[in-house]
Amino acid sequence: MTGAEVKGDGRGRDWMSRCLPPPLEGEFPESLSGLSDDSRTVAEGNLFLLRLDGELQEKFLDEAIRKGAALLVVSRRHLPAVMERRALSGRTLPVCVVENIQESAGVIASAWWGEPSRSMKVVGVTGTNGKTTSSFLVRSILDAGDSRAGLIGTVWFDLGSGLVEAPQTTPGALFLQKSFREALNHGLSALSMEVSSHALAQDRVAGTYFSAVHFTNLTRDHLDYHKTFDEYFAAKSRLIHWVNPDGSLPPAVINADDPYGAILARQIARRGDRTLLTYGHTGDVSIHPLDIRITLDGIRGELAVEGRRIKVASSLPGDFNLQNIMGAAGCALALGRSPEEIEEGIRTLSGVPGRFERANPGGQFAVIVDYAHTDDALKNILSALRPLTPGKVITVFGCGGDRDRGKRPRMGKVAGELSDMVVVTSDNPRTEDPSFIIDEIEPGLKESGRSFFREVDRRKAIARALSLARPGDAVLIAGKGHEPYQIVGHEKSHFDDRETAREILLSMGETL
Repeated sequence: MTGAEVKGDGRGRDWMSRCLPPPLEGEFPESLSGLSDDSRTVAEGNLFLLRLDGELQEKFLDEAIRKGAALLVVSRRHLPAVMERRALSGRTLPVCVVENIQESAGVIASAWWGEPSRSMKVVGVTGTNGKTTSSFLVRSILDAGDSRAGLIGTVWFDLGSGLVEAPQTTPGALFLQKSFREALNHGLSALSMEVSSHALAQDRVAGTYFSAVHFTNLTRDHLDYHKTFDEYFAAKSRLIHWVNPDGSLPPAVINADDPYGAILARQIARRGDRTLLTYGHTGDVSIHPLDIRITLDGIRGELAVEGRRIKVASSLPGDFNLQNIMGAAGCALALGRSPEEIEEGIRTLSGVPGRFERANPGGQFAVIVDYAHTDDALKNILSALRPLTPGKVITVFGCGGDRDRGKRPRMGKVAGELSDMVVVTSDNPRTEDPSFIIDEIEPGLKESGRSFFREVDRRKAIARALSLARPGDAVLIAGKGHEPYQIVGHEKSHFDDRETAREILLSMGETL
């Protein structure tokens, strides 16, 4: 059972009586040595949260009891089986019962660490696309003021001791609350955080105090997990309707250009119970662009922000990045940041790993690496690249295996319609046959009427696309972005699109 062990200074009965329901039998132990929701890491004296939403797997519980757990917290649905296993173990350790174990895990972990998010400005960003760039922008703006801001994201973590690779895409509840405490201990006063649909659906952010929440957009993704688009939207919506543990309602910042964002904005406006800031190109919104010029070198111009003008001088190109900038400005405004801090934060963020990242800044043709792995993200990046490219647009992409298959032909169609040439290849095929994945992409490519090349080997596919490029062209390598690996079967091996492209360009005698 995956999860985490959380160690601290221990908690006595006073803490337990305040933060936990009374045990069904017996009394609380004298003290607890830590929290764990992973039977493999349970230590003597731990509180063990049996964090399951499916059928009970007795081996996890048996292992936790055997290793010396001092207190169990379980869901009501698992109580009969838990009591039976406890009796068989010969130990009479107390059991606390909760209705929602996933939610309780976050609330208990927050209490264990002294509700750390309450002492910080935590900005939560959700949506299908734009979360990473938006969270980097918010962090940069907060750093431009009097805050020391950290980051919790899918690519990087910074809890006050520098950027490190994210340990997991969706941190578990115990790990997340411990991370907030670590950030506080390092002197941070703010955090910019990506909040995935998985984290929301699984209550992993329960117990968190958000100071602002941001919705970027919603397009098809993760339907292998959520099953229906309505379920996916419902999961994302939970952040925008967030209620903090003390009942306060964080301001909501919403992309009103997105149809689902517009739905959320109407819902929030109708209730009128929290601050609402909207952004977009048209309509009655709080933030919109003025005199904006977008090139491959970035964005220049001004934003109208709640009746004020804010200058934009950013090295992030593309209209989708303009939307990210407007959203980040809204979050900063919701936190009371000044126009000068917003301008400085936008200006100083030079780029985000694997997001519209130029692999050869000095080259005769542009080579762009981007994480776009949905049809909407691919559409955004190609729509931004097309008007900025005097020559041809050549796209290399694939689709991940063991993931939502429905988006494969959709991505093929977008790539065909918005590119001059397409090389379709492997992404992370995982346990699927990469040729079969390409077969499922092909109908969309054929519908677009665009000719294309098949090349299962990703390195060869990138080499082919680069060999086709001429001065003034642009090559987009999409799908993996910042990832320095490729997953084939169950094996993860080193593979970095940026590094691979540079090696091939140098072998061709091209300038980087």
